[in-house]
Amino acid sequence: MKLDKKDWKILYELDRNSRQTYSQLAKKIQLSQEAVRYRINQLTKNKVIQKFFTVIDSSKLGFAYYKILLKLHNSDERKIQSLIDYLYKDKNICWLVSLDGNYDIGFVVKAGDILALNNVLEELNKKFSSIINKRAFSINMLGEYLSRDYLINNKRLSESKLSYSVKFEKADLDETDIKIIKSLTEDARETAVNISAKLGLSADTILQRKRKLEKIGVIKNYIVVLNHSALNQIHYKVFIYLNNFSPEKISEFLDYCRNESRIVYIIKALGDWNYELDIEAENIEQYRKIMMEITNSFSNIIKDYNSVIVRKIHKYNLYP
Repeated sequence: MKLDKKDWKILYELDRNSRQTYSQLAKKIQLSQEAVRYRINQLTKNKVIQKFFTVIDSSKLGFAYYKILLKLHNSDERKIQSLIDYLYKDKNICWLVSLDGNYDIGFVVKAGDILALNNVLEELNKKFSSIINKRAFSINMLGEYLSRDYLINNKRLSESKLSYSVKFEKADLDETDIKIIKSLTEDARETAVNISAKLGLSADTILQRKRKLEKIGVIKNYIVVLNHSALNQIHYKVFIYLNNFSPEKISEFLDYCRNESRIVYIIKALGDWNYELDIEAENIEQYRKIMMEITNSFSNIIKDYNSVIVRKIHKYNLYP
């Protein structure tokens, strides 16, 4: 799909808040509501937009995110697809991707404790140990989703928007709240009317509950998951290894990353690496330039880094 400036602006606005109404978007894009609706339908039909995505704070729901990377061997396409299908169906898995590089499959387990994580991994080993060569593991300690200002060729001003952590300040939620969260994590643009029909409540009640979930910080934001192949881009996930843990130096490093508009996600990790950066680049040359600038600027704290390409996102739902 060939995109024009209006399409890019729509993607930018939806990434800032994917629940914006057609009327709100029309005013910002300077198109009619019908034109905006048509363009969004085309962007979804052509899989430029993979998903309207709700960002939640996992700690307020009593769980953390555990990332697993797998390097496979003795496998063929049928075996790999069988593994992907198995992981996709697991309700504890909220992110599942195919990778190019040192690892072939990446996934994130949503679990309230180590025992729950262990159960998932034990079942995986029972079924697929014959094709798993090695495994890397980390816990997502903090996560920041950053705005995609590059979509409209803007330079991002430094911002810090903590999306989730492992503080485990569990919110007081009831079954209805949980059902609303699940509906919105399936589709961030799901209307209050549709949710109300499913839950047997009024649309006003759904809206009031949604506002409460936003106010107490359970729901942090509504963005989009993009299909980078459709945009002729490359999605890199970069693993950063530090050798200097000075809070001041790390703060400078993070502020620098927040100012780089092509870095759209920052994770503080506990595991084999210390930080993860998601970089959405036009090409490999742009990616190399970004990483060269980062490593040159912070050679006093960065020991090493490696990266993989996120080739395909199979599943992405923070509360499946």
